[in-house]
Amino acid sequence: MLPGISAALGLAATLVSSVSAQQGKKQEYRVQEPGWVMVGQTSLVKLYGQDLTPNAIRFDTPGITGKVLKAEAFSGKSDWQRSWGNRVVEVEITSAADVKPGLQRFTLTGEGMEPTSGAVLLDITAPEVKETEPNNDLRKPQVLPDGPVTVVGKLDGDGADVFRFNGKAGETWRIEVFARRLNREVKFEPILRLRDPHLAPLRAGVDQGNDCAIELKLSTDGPYLIELFDADNRSGGDYNYRLTFRRLSSIGSPAQCAEHFFAARKAPSIVSDVSPRGGPCSPWCLPLD
Repeated sequence: MLPGISAALGLAATLVSSVSAQQGKKQEYRVQEPGWVMVGQTSLVKLYGQDLTPNAIRFDTPGITGKVLKAEAFSGKSDWQRSWGNRVVEVEITSAADVKPGLQRFTLTGEGMEPTSGAVLLDITAPEVKETEPNNDLRKPQVLPDGPVTVVGKLDGDGADVFRFNGKAGETWRIEVFARRLNREVKFEPILRLRDPHLAPLRAGVDQGNDCAIELKLSTDGPYLIELFDADNRSGGDYNYRLTFRRLSSIGSPAQCAEHFFAARKAPSIVSDVSPRGGPCSPWCLPLD
């Protein structure tokens, strides 16, 4: 090898090594418990991931702060838990009372470690309503009170729950289901489908391994419907859920789904009286913006 080429290769290797050292060791955030924190409160949250060794947590939004309390090794008892990673970090998250609810992005940093980012859901206190059967028919949904509300229920019976809520044109609503985040061992793969006052499908949220949500600026007044069902039409057992309806704003640009994406798939329709388990299939969502 020519001396000039050898020297150039040596310099390149040195530069790569230097950049790698500056970047630090890779760490990856994967899962959190619990699945949400409250506006105006201080909450303890556990963050799970691979090789997590942060000494600081920083939020993008003013008014919400975090402090790393401790980080330690984690050994899951099941294959599902082991997929969370080999480290758990306990953090204290504090939100001011005037911070808007929704997903709040954060970054974990540590000495000699590459930064890793994630998001925590900031929620508000809202009245709780128990899911009441029968509510598996678009013509006979469970009617919810006006304003923000949280439904506590269980998916059983025919395998679908339908709820009606009132919205006005220009309002931005976020509807989110918590199932896996209530019980990480559950096989429940929730799907949400939003229908307009004429029962036409508007949006869908598909579980990507961490539940799902729909966030949308309404274009017209009227009662809207939300359907909740499992991707494989399963029900019963431990298919418990927490379904939140949050009015985020009444002005602003159209919102997009925060972190869950439309999947090009089909799901059983419950326009007719038949149940999702045996109902016909039809296209069930428009793509997200």
